[in-house]
Amino acid sequence: MLSWFKKKKPETNQQQQEEKDESDFVEDDTQVVTNEDKELEEKGFDPITQVQEQDKENEGIADPDKLDYVGYHDIPGDEILQLVLSFKNFPNDEEIRHGEGYEKGGRICADKKVVSKARSVGKEMVKQIGKKILSGSLNLTKVSFPIRVMIPKTALETAVHGTSIFPLYITKATMTPDFLERFKLVITATLSSFFWTNTFLKPLNPILGETLQASYNDGTQIYCEQIMHHPPVSYFLVYGPNKKYKYYGYYLVEGRAGLNSVTIINKGKRSIEFNDGQKIDFDFPNELYSGTFFGQLRQESINKITFQDKANGLQCIIDIGKVKKKTSDYFQADITCKGQKVSTVYGTYIGFINFDNVRYWDYRYVTPFKIKMDKQPLESDHKNRSDLQSLKIGDIPNAQKNKELLENLQRNDRKLREQYEKQKKSKK
Repeated sequence: MLSWFKKKKPETNQQQQEEKDESDFVEDDTQVVTNEDKELEEKGFDPITQVQEQDKENEGIADPDKLDYVGYHDIPGDEILQLVLSFKNFPNDEEIRHGEGYEKGGRICADKKVVSKARSVGKEMVKQIGKKILSGSLNLTKVSFPIRVMIPKTALETAVHGTSIFPLYITKATMTPDFLERFKLVITATLSSFFWTNTFLKPLNPILGETLQASYNDGTQIYCEQIMHHPPVSYFLVYGPNKKYKYYGYYLVEGRAGLNSVTIINKGKRSIEFNDGQKIDFDFPNELYSGTFFGQLRQESINKITFQDKANGLQCIIDIGKVKKKTSDYFQADITCKGQKVSTVYGTYIGFINFDNVRYWDYRYVTPFKIKMDKQPLESDHKNRSDLQSLKIGDIPNAQKNKELLENLQRNDRKLREQYEKQKKSKK
């Protein structure tokens, strides 16, 4: 354990922690702390002292009206098809990065209001749970955060947000019989989605059995369900137009905090299957949020993401942030076919993606498509949650009350399931 935490005995507040068992904590060898965290710990620096208290406890962290996919394509299906048919590669004129790109890599949070509120709630959480939360040993998915730091979307919706470029790139992939070209388009659709999907705003944790049904105007159909409570597992299934492809998999996320950082670890898997049989499997990178209490708040996608088409011998392992003399958002990797190099991908997830100097994505030219939630969903739909509805209209006290009711119901359901399993075993 880090000496910073040895010197300061943590306080505890059982009401703020969703679970109380020992599985909330992990062994020291799996802790996630950055070099900056270690330097702060060695100096005995307390980052909490840098954060000012917020007076407006009943005010949400973000304006709900600004969260509804503003500026996204909302055009008819035939116009989407025309965009796909006319799609060509972009000018490979410069190595462009978004204006919010951080000088050392990743993307900054430019909204000062979000930064100050998030830090204030973080300070509040440390006071309630104790400084153990900053040791890297506590799984944040088992911690109940105040609803005022969340947004009126659940993690099911933010999970499928990563498909917002699919109507262009994956539909384009269905139109070519070239397995390698499809492989490139899947990589492009995946890496370019980081630009829109990575957020500094925390969604609500889905309730077990919660569902989502949505679509794009081109006919793409999306289905999600929360299939496990702890660990939290979100399953998704996407059918492209006329079922020319199927995208499916699951998110399995853990969050761990250091002194001035939060790391999101995604152990999920996903696949795309085209209707002629080609299947591409790939996983997720991790996400690092630095400057959580002081300094520049920023986000980086880190570590490896592997793409593999086993049947055709294609593979690409992208280790983000390993390009010499480039910021941490850059990547470069070879695509191999049965062990032989056939192409090279190069770029940055906040700017552009090239394959062999041909530009497949440039953030200046590509706009994501607006996802449409079903108007007549199941009763289990995420939009029917009472806490989400209260949060959306800005009623923070009622939203917090409803959130706690839902959490208590879920805890009670879990106890009943555990009791049932014990009864089954005792009868054998």
